[in-house]
Amino acid sequence: MKAEGMPVSDPFRLHPSSFTVRLVILNQFFYPDHSATSQLMTDLAESLVARGFGVTALAGRGRYNGGGGLAPREEYRGVKVVRAWATGYGKGSVAGRLADYFTFYLGAAWKLLTLPRHDVVLALTTPPLIGLLALLVCRLRGMRLAALVQDVYPDVGVALGTFREGSLVTRLLDRLNRTVLSRADRIIVLGDCMRERVSARAGDGGEAKIDVIHNWADGEKIHPLAEGAPNDFADGHGLRGRFVVQFSGNFGRVNDFDTPLEAARLLKGREDVLFLFIGDGAKAAEMREFVRRHELCNVRFLPYQPREALLHSLAAGDAHLVTLAPGLAGLSVPSKTYGILAAGRPLLFVGDTRSDVARLVAEHRCGEVVPTGDAEALARVISAWADDPSRARRMGLEARELFLRRFDRPHAVDAYAESLLKCLPSAAAVEGRGRSAPEVGS
Repeated sequence: MKAEGMPVSDPFRLHPSSFTVRLVILNQFFYPDHSATSQLMTDLAESLVARGFGVTALAGRGRYNGGGGLAPREEYRGVKVVRAWATGYGKGSVAGRLADYFTFYLGAAWKLLTLPRHDVVLALTTPPLIGLLALLVCRLRGMRLAALVQDVYPDVGVALGTFREGSLVTRLLDRLNRTVLSRADRIIVLGDCMRERVSARAGDGGEAKIDVIHNWADGEKIHPLAEGAPNDFADGHGLRGRFVVQFSGNFGRVNDFDTPLEAARLLKGREDVLFLFIGDGAKAAEMREFVRRHELCNVRFLPYQPREALLHSLAAGDAHLVTLAPGLAGLSVPSKTYGILAAGRPLLFVGDTRSDVARLVAEHRCGEVVPTGDAEALARVISAWADDPSRARRMGLEARELFLRRFDRPHAVDAYAESLLKCLPSAAAVEGRGRSAPEVGS
């Protein structure tokens, strides 16, 4: 497989007899939830169905930000969606999040045990270590496991201060994570920096079973809009005539908002520059308090926007912030990066210069990289771009070209199809089954 997620041959074209790989995608969230992994896995599932896979999505009935009520079973664009019962407190409190995790573990275990047997389970890292549950059931039922590492645990928790480095809990979680990675049939990571982190935990020969597949966006649904093109989002929120620095997504603990907000404070005298934060999350109250305390009229907050509005909301930003908290290089890769590239907008990456996104921006000159805490440097870049917007537009063109070469949705789907087939002992083992997916149990 091409390690950077470049197009590969469609594996089904290589096998004229046509067959179905029966796949479970195991993640806490799936359509219609708006979270990043939900949207990515929904895209992947429906694309794999179009390529002949039989796909069942196993998720919870709650939503990322709380609330439940999603149907226990439905079909979405050929994907069989099965939702295990779990609490739906969302991310508002640690206790609520732990309750959601624990009940989803239980519900997902029951569903994995009672669903018709599939060939491969693709397990993500939401909630953490759900792959361990998948590993146990896969070994019991003779299924293969592909571990998709969106975040590296417990390292992320240590970097954020949730766990103490070297503690008993941390060592236990690390041992369990190493068990999953060493025994998985395939490991998928999001970048080269992450591969460096994961390979040491994958055991002897682990490097050979790791595939680097970047996250993606849909280049048909998200694309550059011509300068001055109609944009109801920009018009409706009075964004025309200002240089808009936008952050769109979860205001989570993995992000650095101190540096961008301090840059906004330094630029509070520039009425032509607006910092626009779209979304919500654990740091929302802290961010709003900073803005209130410093009386920043150049910062605005908007709620999450529907996915169908993403084309116009992304186009409303002249530059887009992608941030990563200190210590997270190789542990987490912000998926919002790829939508920004698709929209043809330059990136302002704030974080560790060793991270995958920082490497990408620096190598392809599609934005600027600013180290965490250097608000003055960030303010200087934004001022320069606001004074000469053509510089930002040129970087935006580079961003779109890079996206089309490497990160459009078909590139990723090609790579996933090949990686999942590698899990199987032989393609012949699944030939002759026809193209119908297995029936979904109750």
